[in-house]
Amino acid sequence: MNKSALYQLSYGVYVVSTWDKGRATGCTANSAMQITSNPATIAVSINHDNYTNQCIQDTGKFAISILGENTDPGVIGTFGFYSGKDTDKFDKVKPVIKEYMPVVEDACAYIVCEVIDKMETSSHTVFLGKVLDADVLKQDTPMTYAYYHKVIKGTSPKNAPTYQGD
Repeated sequence: MNKSALYQLSYGVYVVSTWDKGRATGCTANSAMQITSNPATIAVSINHDNYTNQCIQDTGKFAISILGENTDPGVIGTFGFYSGKDTDKFDKVKPVIKEYMPVVEDACAYIVCEVIDKMETSSHTVFLGKVLDADVLKQDTPMTYAYYHKVIKGTSPKNAPTYQGD
């Protein structure tokens, strides 16, 4: 199998956030998509090993911050390469609260969802969320995963759905 073919799928770069007993937390994700328009429903894929996964299950809500090409690349590193269990990620990245959920202030847009269903895979949980709120925060081109790799020269953390280790 030529795994390079999988790189041809289009992805964005997002921070999926929620609450951890009153403290904002989240992780970088590249697998988020709109499933339906009426009612507006979004799916996100979060690795079982990501602390955010358990926090979403506990709260029943999540927010997606859609990162733009002009978003500080440090946001991706903060949310992608540290565990929310050990690190207060929003200590370094300023949040704004939208519909009672933390979102990245430097994002170009956000979507807040309530979990309505989930599907388990061997490594990830796919959460389906009913959209409660969404808005544009600033004019910016949404960052694609290809842009992240080619322009920013970013790498995939081991928990990313697109990670291809040895």
